Amino acid sequence: MSVQDTGIGIKKEELARVFEPFYTTKSSGTGLGLAIAYRIMEDHGGTIQVSSTPGSGTTAVLTFPVAVETAQSAAVPS
Repeated sequence: MSVQDTGIGIKKEELARVFEPFYTTKSSGTGLGLAIAYRIMEDHGGTIQVSSTPGSGTTAVLTFPVAVETAQSAAVPS
């Protein structure tokens, strides 16, 4: 899944740190949101990648794993 905005973007030096716990550029932020989301995705075999161009916006690409299970037949009583 890809999510894109046309906001102010993220500076290159900040982009390198967006998934670090407690890193924030907000005066009231905790810096945990993206760190937790990244860890959850990682724990389940997914990824989050963020790219940004200052002045042009930001794109986040989330990749989810595909689970393939063996089909099982069910006995149905007649």
